[in-house]
Amino acid sequence: MKKKPARWVVLALVAVIVVAGAFWGRQYYEDRYVGTDFYARVPLDYDMASVSVRNMEGKEIGTAVEYNLTAYNEQGEAVSVSFRVHDPDSDISIGEEQPQPGDYLRLKVSKQLVISWEFLDYADVPAGVVGYADLQST
Repeated sequence: MKKKPARWVVLALVAVIVVAGAFWGRQYYEDRYVGTDFYARVPLDYDMASVSVRNMEGKEIGTAVEYNLTAYNEQGEAVSVSFRVHDPDSDISIGEEQPQPGDYLRLKVSKQLVISWEFLDYADVPAGVVGYADLQST
């Protein structure tokens, strides 16, 4: 009969671990994969030089352009973002067109990374963002 309290303690401990893991997992998912819209323009003088992309073993698997931009949300808050777009002739390219200097972008940004991006016309940039010098049409 003394073994039953030990079972309840073990079951309670397992339940606490499962619940804590679920909260941690949800927070991780939201921080990494749930994003909000930000808007950026590739500067006209942006360096479009390709960099080598390597796999975990250090072997070169292709080339890409790294973008390091300042993006703004509709409230005018700025955030630094970075992402890569693989060169079209690279073995790891998925056929994406590379943003060029002067292009406007809508970026889906989470707390940890740029989830996605798409080209945007200047006229489609929300009014709350348009006033910032980095996004103004020249």
